[in-house]
Amino acid sequence: MSEQLLREVILISIVFAIVGAVMFFLRNAPLTTGQKVEKALAGLIGGFLVMAGTVKFFDPFTTMFTSQIAYSGLPFPTLSRWAGQLGEISAGALMLLVLIRGSKMTNIVADKLMLAGTGLTMIIMTVAIYVHLNPNVPATVLPLQSKPPVMTLIVMALTAFNFYLYRRNPQQRIG
Repeated sequence: MSEQLLREVILISIVFAIVGAVMFFLRNAPLTTGQKVEKALAGLIGGFLVMAGTVKFFDPFTTMFTSQIAYSGLPFPTLSRWAGQLGEISAGALMLLVLIRGSKMTNIVADKLMLAGTGLTMIIMTVAIYVHLNPNVPATVLPLQSKPPVMTLIVMALTAFNFYLYRRNPQQRIG
């Protein structure tokens, strides 16, 4: 296992451990199973996105991300880099904000924030699929050094499922 791959696996494991701890504390909360799953997914996705966007400010991740953009031929490379990093952080922060403070917001505000976080995540992941499938981008500069966009598709599926669960019982939201 390469050093880079090991770093990525450790970072993802930390996010999973934090979500596991949250689920442990939620086990006796007066929530339905669907609400508990939604909160766990929102925490997992939000934490993952904030972590993924933040690490791209530090080497070796910033070099890899800049290389992905250059090899893929995305327009406005500097703007694309900043949009990707800040977009991931923002989408994750929006989901975490609704998770943590959702009960203090009106349903309309919470719904708009969750929709914005979900939509932004889907746009970012769609661009990530393009980058992964671009033949000019080598696997060595991709997350988990994997050409198929497996993690990207998993994040998209979990985000869509989380949004479905969120919308299913909006009146019962507890932050």
